[in-house]
Amino acid sequence: MRRLLGILLRITFVTHILRFLNRRKITILMLHGVAAEHADADWHPLWPRLTPQRLDTVLGQLAEHYEFISIDAAVDVISGRKPPPRNGLVLTFDDGYRNNVTEALPVLEKHGVPAAFYIATGFVETGESYWIDRLDFALQQAPEEARLIEALGKTYDLRNLDRSALAGGYKRMRLGVKNSVPDDEQMLAEFDRISTALERAAGTSIKDVIDVDPYVAVATWEQLSGCAASGVEIGSHTVNHCRLTGIRHDEVARQLAESKSQIEQRIDGPCRHFCYPNGDHDESVATLVDEAGYSSAVTTDNGLNSVGDDLMTLRRYPMPSNSDAFSNLLAVSGFAELPVVRSILGRL
Repeated sequence: MRRLLGILLRITFVTHILRFLNRRKITILMLHGVAAEHADADWHPLWPRLTPQRLDTVLGQLAEHYEFISIDAAVDVISGRKPPPRNGLVLTFDDGYRNNVTEALPVLEKHGVPAAFYIATGFVETGESYWIDRLDFALQQAPEEARLIEALGKTYDLRNLDRSALAGGYKRMRLGVKNSVPDDEQMLAEFDRISTALERAAGTSIKDVIDVDPYVAVATWEQLSGCAASGVEIGSHTVNHCRLTGIRHDEVARQLAESKSQIEQRIDGPCRHFCYPNGDHDESVATLVDEAGYSSAVTTDNGLNSVGDDLMTLRRYPMPSNSDAFSNLLAVSGFAELPVVRSILGRL
């Protein structure tokens, strides 16, 4: 059924039709790490990174049909201050990985694509890894017997699995813990406990390689300042990458204000834009972001953005990564949000 649907979509020029119908809307794409396969690294993350080569390919495909614009330009359009370009598209990067600077930025410059890097300032300050990467590294380095993991009353048996199965088990464990505890402090404490046990069993941790690691090291202030000077928008992703709907409002306000201030001091320029960690937001949090002085905030909600939409809850699509141009264009076209498509896909 899916194969038949794919053939039908190709022959009916659906992507061309949707681009025309949505030509005044703004598409925002979301990426995280961008890294090649580094043969000299001691490990490879279970959470895959887009390679610079594939990024180059996809940008070339998109450039034939979209006009790349900055997040500032997008805000001007959505707010009604400027007329929309034809099929405007914005590129955003979450978390501030160092490879965004070393491996993604050269590709962006090749294509003349502006971008926004959303950074969690606490990690830039300390150089520490995100918990998701620390846990990934520890899990892969630990001996098999240590991969029988108890977490919040559930058992995750990650022993003797091939890489694909291990990646699936790792994701289930992550989501199992995250969905069990809305409170960030409790969640982080549980992941810290699990990571510490695995690190002890392995006799190593991500801290031992983070300075030279090509996958999960975060960018330095010097690198980010250089990016800002070259036109990259440096936005806030809070201080500690915390889920804002799970903490007190006074702590939300602190995270928003402190990260904004740190960025502005370090890059000697304005910090105008925000990205919700984990995509978590609600009306009260969005109001606090607005009150903190940000011009926009991006979510992880899928969809396109129209003139007049709420600037504090902008929608994004994950960056498509197929080699096939049609599949990539379909993924960012708004096709999946059509009511009839939602109904059909829900039955498949």
